[in-house]
Amino acid sequence: MGMPFEKTTRMINEYAKPALEFLRALDDEDMKLQAMRVEGLVERLEDLTEAASNPEKTVALFEFGLTPQLFYAFDCLPLCMETYPMRFTATQKQVVHEFLEAAESAGLPSDVCSTDRFLVGAALSGEFPKNAFFVTCSGPCDGTRIAYPIMQKALEVPTLFLELPSTYERESARWYGRQIRRELIPFLEEVTRKKFDLERFREIIEESNRAYDLMLDVYDTYTTTPMPVPATLRGFPWEMFLAAAGHPKATKSIQTFHTEVMRRLKEGIPNPIEEKHRVIWGHVPPTFDPLFFDWMEKELKVSMVMHMLSGSAILRPIDTSSEETMFEGYAWQGLDMTMSLMRFDSRKILEYTMKLYNQYGCDSVIMTQHVGCNSICGAGGIMRRYFQREGIPALFLEMDYNDDRIVSSDTLKNQIEEFFLTI
Repeated sequence: MGMPFEKTTRMINEYAKPALEFLRALDDEDMKLQAMRVEGLVERLEDLTEAASNPEKTVALFEFGLTPQLFYAFDCLPLCMETYPMRFTATQKQVVHEFLEAAESAGLPSDVCSTDRFLVGAALSGEFPKNAFFVTCSGPCDGTRIAYPIMQKALEVPTLFLELPSTYERESARWYGRQIRRELIPFLEEVTRKKFDLERFREIIEESNRAYDLMLDVYDTYTTTPMPVPATLRGFPWEMFLAAAGHPKATKSIQTFHTEVMRRLKEGIPNPIEEKHRVIWGHVPPTFDPLFFDWMEKELKVSMVMHMLSGSAILRPIDTSSEETMFEGYAWQGLDMTMSLMRFDSRKILEYTMKLYNQYGCDSVIMTQHVGCNSICGAGGIMRRYFQREGIPALFLEMDYNDDRIVSSDTLKNQIEEFFLTI
């Protein structure tokens, strides 16, 4: 058993900080934005590692289906668990393999989603602190329902299980918001020994609304041709929001990104990439290759406009006029974030994909069939027939987005290259 966040600390010191110094030394506007991205990551992870050894602090380990604002209202240090493996997939693959193998050695089947196997392996290896708690949901997939009870038993930390609605409508958000008020608020009061402060929550929501407005504004610019930033940077506002919505530093980072994007549009700074195709990347990207979409742009002249992890900013900011509207908006924002969308039926997934496809003027679709994601793999046949009927070029890729041993980056590139040669 290792010490809490031992592997995380090593990743910060051996990879993230040297990368940050390297990026800061480059005289390139894109690299400056990348440096800001890495700097934010380092600050958040260092705050978490420091909190792990401080009994006065509480670490909130939460799942897709929620966003960080409510945890900040209780002075917790939040970590969205489904983003945690991504901190290692591109930098320390051996840690990914180690945690996956630890979970499988303990009996977790290898066909469970690698995100959940990674988290179970991390828990069994002592990576998560004891001054933490879990908040998890009934969706979007079976893997989470398997993983979190195992982690609860292994760590013996407080855990709350929430139930997600299976429909996407206002009443669903109201229902989920009432559940958060009825179950999550008392849970947080108990584990933090703090009373819920509605005005404090409102202030944090208003802070996150400023960031959300900026994010929506940036996403609107991706309809332009060429786009103002390369593919590797397009998910930056979403990444910051999901990790730290409601924190002033997150708002400041998104504001800086927004200012640079608008400057490029105003001054007409040309994108050096000739754009032959615009593709919407359905489902999850290969996180183990951070330059994958750069390769698509430079070698194939294919712009990945948006992938479905970072493409889920489609709501209005949260209405803070009353407690009811705040919780409804907060609930809907959690339901709207990333993999929570995968709890829908196939028709809704198709509608969402086509909304992005048309909004950003795409001419092709790439759908990943992530190993362990039964919902998206099950919908694959339906989606394939729909795209064929509509005359939309579509490529379906089988892969594991955390584990390059299943399908390598080179294999994926060969398939994509062949696909675009045919169209």
